[in-house]
Amino acid sequence: MRTLFISVNLILLLILPSFAFSNNNPEDKKGTIKGQIIDQADNSPVGYATVSITNKENISLGGGLTDDQGNFKIKNVSFGKYTLVVQFIGYTTLKKEINVNAINFDLGQIKIGENVEQLEEVEVRAEKTSIERSIDKKVVNVSDAMIAEGNSVSEVLQTIPEISVGSDGAISLRGESNVRVLIDGKPSQIDPAQIFQTLPAGSIEKIEVITNPSAKYDPDGLSGIINVITKKDKMKGLNGSANIGAGTGEKYNGYLGLNYRIKKFNFFGQGSYGENRFENKKDLKRIYTDQSIPSFDQQGDNIRNGRYYNTKLGADYFLDSTNTITFYAELWDWKGGEKNYFVNSNLQGDQVISSQKEFGDQNNRASGSSFSLNHRKEFKKGTLESDAFYNGGSSTFSTSSTLENDTQRNSSVNTDANWNYASLKVDYSHKINDKSSLETGYKGELLDASAKISNSLGGVVNNYSYDYDQYINSAYGSYSIALGTYSIKAGLRGEIATIEGQVKTESGQDTTYSINYASLFPTLHIQKKMGDFNTIGLSYSRRINRPSIFNMLPIEQRSNSSTVTVGNPDLQPSYTNSISFDHGLNKGKLGLNTSLYVRHSTDIIRNVSRYDSVDDVTVYTYANLGSSITGGASISANYQIAKWWNIDANLNFFYLEIQDENEEFTVPTDANPINWTAKLNTRFMLPKSFTIQIMGRYAGQQYDAQNITQPTYALNLAVKKAILKKKGNISFKIDDIINSGFTKDVYGRDFQEQTYYLQERPVYRVSFSYAFGGQFQGRKARKLHSSGGMN
Repeated sequence: MRTLFISVNLILLLILPSFAFSNNNPEDKKGTIKGQIIDQADNSPVGYATVSITNKENISLGGGLTDDQGNFKIKNVSFGKYTLVVQFIGYTTLKKEINVNAINFDLGQIKIGENVEQLEEVEVRAEKTSIERSIDKKVVNVSDAMIAEGNSVSEVLQTIPEISVGSDGAISLRGESNVRVLIDGKPSQIDPAQIFQTLPAGSIEKIEVITNPSAKYDPDGLSGIINVITKKDKMKGLNGSANIGAGTGEKYNGYLGLNYRIKKFNFFGQGSYGENRFENKKDLKRIYTDQSIPSFDQQGDNIRNGRYYNTKLGADYFLDSTNTITFYAELWDWKGGEKNYFVNSNLQGDQVISSQKEFGDQNNRASGSSFSLNHRKEFKKGTLESDAFYNGGSSTFSTSSTLENDTQRNSSVNTDANWNYASLKVDYSHKINDKSSLETGYKGELLDASAKISNSLGGVVNNYSYDYDQYINSAYGSYSIALGTYSIKAGLRGEIATIEGQVKTESGQDTTYSINYASLFPTLHIQKKMGDFNTIGLSYSRRINRPSIFNMLPIEQRSNSSTVTVGNPDLQPSYTNSISFDHGLNKGKLGLNTSLYVRHSTDIIRNVSRYDSVDDVTVYTYANLGSSITGGASISANYQIAKWWNIDANLNFFYLEIQDENEEFTVPTDANPINWTAKLNTRFMLPKSFTIQIMGRYAGQQYDAQNITQPTYALNLAVKKAILKKKGNISFKIDDIINSGFTKDVYGRDFQEQTYYLQERPVYRVSFSYAFGGQFQGRKARKLHSSGGMN
């Protein structure tokens, strides 16, 4: 830790002289005006209010917006008399005469009152920048995105810079699939990739992308954290929003969110429903180095379906202006499945020597409940927040494969599982002075899960039981300081974890594994403001990838006659060191974000494959490989070409190298050394409240251990019409007007396998959304726990 602080001091000694002399010779006496805007009714801070100063000719000389806590600063103001003007929607404009006569001119707390003459219902449509960047994260605003209406969350994630979504819904960030995905800041015991394929995107407010999280956040996920935040209103009275949509091929979704705020209570409830069905084409080919072995070809139809719904009810109780208690309960249910109709053929050259039909059926069902209790106490110089969370549920997974005239190879797997997850978190932040602050906290979490598994192959049944326990205790501390135009945040998180698993068989050949470790995770963030428009930053973090519960399950599970998956109980955690250099430019009509990043990971966990010639199947398992180095660059831009035309663009390039003693598990020699993706999103605002949006994406050849994914591309179109005094919208969309499909090549020892997957296209969707509400409240300072942000 001492070395870390010495390094920071050395960096500061090098960079401080560049601006230390700029303030030594002022041409005249100038000062900084500061203060805090609060609500006169309950003294709560008013965030994002406009504060400005005017001269006697009523000409504005500068100003800005208040922060979350209602604080503002106006710098470089010449001594003299001015009029201070405070404006915010829903409040009466305040004008106050001031006389700046000190370098630090502190106005203290300034109270503003609500405009009682304002209409009962107001429309608030603030234009947000597409990407908001802070010292340790960036926030992508998607609540008003046209692509969000009528689509699933997976389809929205496809539009976000640096994020990729595979044909099976698998999510990756900056080329790394091990990313921590949260919903409202909480983990899900069901794979979020599966939920997001059916969760309506209309229920989403924003998405946080944290590639180098600070010590406050969990260190899980080698490439960082993606936090999907659902909507929640903050208006007085009864308000809410609703949307409903339908698409060709049995695709439906809907969302309803209600909020009622009165005096010291804020009641909220929301429900969402999503259902999708996709008819797809699949073609698998396997060839062998030994050409005397017949090649294998599997072609046919794949029908994938999913359904998800959830209901959340809760309330905020404001004990006073500094105390908030939030409680919510949530019920959810998810159902997914696949039906496969294949023809399996063995070929010698181009000649078919045998073939047979195969029918596959997969049915998955999971349901559960969550409960959360949060208390937030704001002090004069700090905040104390405690959070207790519980999630429990059960699931049933079944897979079967039936071959024509070959009962000995018919197989099925049935799994009944249940789990209980609980966490307790306490965070405290303390403002030491105007320039420095301290954060510290603790988190404890436990996961208790069990499963009953029944495997059948050729009529022979084997039964297993699986018990899994995970305990993690962690504590962190971080220190932030502002030095001129620099902001520095250094932190350290310590973690002690235990993972235990036991598999019991009827034969008594049990398997037991245990992982115990204590690790430190240092973080560092340095950010510098360069003038009014530019910000640069340097960040570092150490992170971990823990083996998941089913990665370590040493039981064969067949999804079809040609594929077997089996876990590895010898897996160990993987660690990564990540460094990123970032630049942000926001000037006028242009917003530009660039990043250069490097990750070095050890004992990386990868899905690897081999061919079993005895059973004639490809076996997929998990292994700790040696190490990997990833280096890349990302460029994202938003430009307002005209009042009616806006574009968003992103380019992401990265290089991956995997080193392992077994060259079979490294990057195939046929791979292109550079991976890259591109996204373009353009919007046209037309007369009569019409808007057109076109979104295209392209991914060049991607590679990883043993595999190469061929280039993919897709194009979507959306048209929206505002109605009902702009409180409602009707949207029509065409997804996948063109779509390349998905081709993946696996290079194993003595064999090569290629899978081509073409999803149903195009998909036509229509949706309707409507928002209604009471008087806008606008108090941003009370960061309500149920909003899901990772503050």
